[in-house]
Amino acid sequence: MRIIAVLGVITVHVIADHLDSGSTVLMHVLRSLLSTAVPAFIMISGALNLAPAAMRHGSAQFLDRRLRRLVPATVVWTAFYAGVMGILLPDEPVDWRQEVLDLLTASSYPHLYFLPLILGLTVVTPVIAAYVGDSGRRAWICGAVAAGWALVVMAVPQLTTGLFEKPLMPLQMGVFTYFLPFIGYYVLGRAAWTAPVGRVGGRWLLLAAVPVTTAATVWAYISRVTATPPGKFLLPTYVAPTVMLLSLALVIALMALGRDWSVAARTERRLRRIGDATFGVFLVHFAILVGLRELGWPEESVLTVTALLVVVTAVSFAIALLGKRVPGLRAIL
Repeated sequence: MRIIAVLGVITVHVIADHLDSGSTVLMHVLRSLLSTAVPAFIMISGALNLAPAAMRHGSAQFLDRRLRRLVPATVVWTAFYAGVMGILLPDEPVDWRQEVLDLLTASSYPHLYFLPLILGLTVVTPVIAAYVGDSGRRAWICGAVAAGWALVVMAVPQLTTGLFEKPLMPLQMGVFTYFLPFIGYYVLGRAAWTAPVGRVGGRWLLLAAVPVTTAATVWAYISRVTATPPGKFLLPTYVAPTVMLLSLALVIALMALGRDWSVAARTERRLRRIGDATFGVFLVHFAILVGLRELGWPEESVLTVTALLVVVTAVSFAIALLGKRVPGLRAIL
């Protein structure tokens, strides 16, 4: 599922410039389904990291192992995207105050928010894991409460616009807080794996809930209601009601229906190796995409955009997989 999720992320970034409210309904259906990629990645991470086995050697060793990979990657790739691609390469005057603000709000580059997000979730993992343990019931309750809290907190600014002199901002998103609205996804990923809804529940979610929430997300993309407050709180983001419900329905269904899926040992080893490279793919793909566009890659047709997607994906996986074999690069991919 990590492989599918990162493919979705790359697709989102490739086609983003070709989507607007005037795009076809079919394109908005694709856009809606692709919006589940990042939540799916977070839920998978929660299913793995919150398992008791992840803490079998203690929380200190868990954090040491995870942070040894995440911290260097965060520093290096933030410096690369914000410094090299954001400041050095563009031939434009630099507004240093804005650059610092972008760093603090995790908005230097479209995908860099994920680094402080996953760092924050990693740091709080031992605390959440100690409470949840191997209890599916606790995971479901804790995850549902966290997800509901996120929906309310993120909706308040739009719902209070015009009611007060300034909109209420219960949570300022930044490098130290970006992970908070995503805790619900993280814990529900563990809940969906340790206490699945069953095959019947999975089928109902896939055949009923997913189509309904997809339709709702398409409506939210194209409706004028979501263009301005207060309806703007429904505009699809990772922590909007439509995308959250769609993401949860889809991933919970796939976890329930696919948990008994198995492949040959050799295929499993290959898939595991590719899955382990998805973090590196996420980090490098944007540089590949921007580089190809700077070189003048044509994007006038579905065929050329599809070709761009294929090339970005292939090059990104090649760099990530080969980089895993190089000691210096392995630490940041």
